[in-house]
Amino acid sequence: MGNGLVRAVLRWGSAAAVGLVGVLLSATPAAAHGADAPVAVAYVVRVESVSVPGVEVRAVEGGARLELVNRSGRDVVVLGLQGEEFLRVTSAGVEENRVSPTWFASRVIGGSSAGGDAKAAPQWHRIATVPRVRWHDERARELPARSWSVPLLVDSREPGVVRGSVVAAPVPETGWWWAGGILGAVVVGLSWRFRGVLAVVAVVGGGLAAGWVVGSAVLASSPAEGVGVQVLARVWPLVSACGVVVAGGLLLFKKVDILVGIAGACLAVMVGVGDSAVFRYGTLAGPSWGRWAVAAALGAGIGLAVAGGVRWYHATGQAAADQPQDDQADTRVQAE
Repeated sequence: MGNGLVRAVLRWGSAAAVGLVGVLLSATPAAAHGADAPVAVAYVVRVESVSVPGVEVRAVEGGARLELVNRSGRDVVVLGLQGEEFLRVTSAGVEENRVSPTWFASRVIGGSSAGGDAKAAPQWHRIATVPRVRWHDERARELPARSWSVPLLVDSREPGVVRGSVVAAPVPETGWWWAGGILGAVVVGLSWRFRGVLAVVAVVGGGLAAGWVVGSAVLASSPAEGVGVQVLARVWPLVSACGVVVAGGLLLFKKVDILVGIAGACLAVMVGVGDSAVFRYGTLAGPSWGRWAVAAALGAGIGLAVAGGVRWYHATGQAAADQPQDDQADTRVQAE
């Protein structure tokens, strides 16, 4: 019976390890976080001046996109990489020119302008009914440090310009954040005997991770891509976080040790490791407290995976040890 239990544990452990490695290899920052913007970058995008009164421009999502809001009451056109008309923002909303090379390049970070025609007549398509738009613009992104500008055209005749700069972001204490997460995992793992403690860790760690994911979705939303779209793009990290919260709640009432272990492993991979770029880079695409949330997900996730596995192993081992005694008791009863 003991050898069978060991073999079962080894099979479960091998299967879990293979699954986690597969998920980890596929969990690049963009994939893990669910959106095309990385969770953190090494630079800061600054907007220093806008020549058109009533037009506001700022960098959002950690500098991944620019946002323009037009409160001027005038027609404002953002000119593209080749000087073509790219976006038109009026009091009626936002239109995009879908033959603009910049439109093709702006679909995702690092996109290509192949397929557009800067000389063709614009083909306008409305994407929002409010005068606010966000877009990826390679002119205002990535190091080295430099100044940048985006030209505008106002009322089809008056030139305008947005000016800014890209500078290096302060580097966070990467080693300390990793150390904090690992230390938290050790403490949680050593607390495997205390079901109430593990339940609290699961609820708090999963809740912080869920808040980070949803907060990032809210900050990334725009008229063209609402909060629901952004949450859907981050569905697996969110499911992992919510799963840990649910497992922690169930642990207070039922023996769901293996469920807690699996949920913790998923949280550690999908959020703790998947969003670990927040430990390396200075500018976050999500809420400013994101490093605390990711460190909590890392520590809670690994710790719960270990604690859940140990609790399940002990429970299974105890059940196996009790079985021969039950069999012997049955045999004595039959003999009598």
